[in-house]
Amino acid sequence: MVFCRECKRQVDDCPHFVYPIQAPRTSVFDPKIETLAYSEPKQILEIVFKSGQVWQLFGVPSTIYTELRDTSISSFLRFIAHRYKSAPVKTGISAIVVPQSEPCPRCKTAMEVTSRAENSIAKFIRVFWKCPQCEQSQILTYGNYVSSKSDRKGSKWR
Repeated sequence: MVFCRECKRQVDDCPHFVYPIQAPRTSVFDPKIETLAYSEPKQILEIVFKSGQVWQLFGVPSTIYTELRDTSISSFLRFIAHRYKSAPVKTGISAIVVPQSEPCPRCKTAMEVTSRAENSIAKFIRVFWKCPQCEQSQILTYGNYVSSKSDRKGSKWR
């Protein structure tokens, strides 16, 4: 549970949570922090705490990220972090992005969701897509699903 400043209450997930950034994770030597990730083009610093919480800080210059990566982070959190806008990050099954539609492999028309199954333990979502125009159907898996090679035929992995 995280206290959402916008909702003004403890929540597991809410509309104010943001999706994780797509950037390499760097392990750091700190008693409270597990990893850091940084998106230089967007100037977003993502901090994964050992408690399991994940937060993003916006507008962080790359020089600050470089200093953090090479020094103690706890002092940064006490003295500098409050200067940046921040938001909690979606984790687990809620962090998986499933598109609104997928193009039909046959006619390229936008397919629609027929059904959806979530596995919160293995952290993946399976979606059954069907094309309204040509009746083509397809099952796609999103998230961290790992399977045997024979199970992967015909699936799209994200």
